[in-house]
Amino acid sequence: MKLELFEADELIALAAINLEKEELGPALEILNYLKQQKLESDELDSMLGSIYAKLQLFDKAARHYRALLDRSPDRLHEKFQLGMVYREMNDTVSALSYWEQVLELSPDYPPVLFHKGTLLLINNDVESAKQLLIHLIDVADKDNYYVERALEVLDEIANTAELVPEIDSVH
Repeated sequence: MKLELFEADELIALAAINLEKEELGPALEILNYLKQQKLESDELDSMLGSIYAKLQLFDKAARHYRALLDRSPDRLHEKFQLGMVYREMNDTVSALSYWEQVLELSPDYPPVLFHKGTLLLINNDVESAKQLLIHLIDVADKDNYYVERALEVLDEIANTAELVPEIDSVH
């Protein structure tokens, strides 16, 4: 495909479709072309962050999410995702910091409540973890994915003396 024949918004849309289909190579080709063209875009950095996280290139993912958040600090999803990237990098302090920023803006954000709860559980703060997971169950829709997962984890806590929850990977 001759990328130079397309406008930036068209290429962003095509890359988004590729990303939805999990066609990371074509999406990355388009997005890297746009970066070479010096395009500065929240959507571009969000998609690059997502792709690099899926490829487990966490330093690159973090760089793009941070660039986006420098321009648009109130983007909750990207703050959450940056926290996930830091968790994958075993930087729990940074992960918790970004998740706290999300909760300051949206105290009932289900993905953060769940992942912060499981991280606290891994760090043996069982009571704080249970409080977050119970809060998640109380505030989110009953058919929410994270409610289902929180119920499973709480059930494991109740039935297991030694617990290491299985946590989701980034994306």
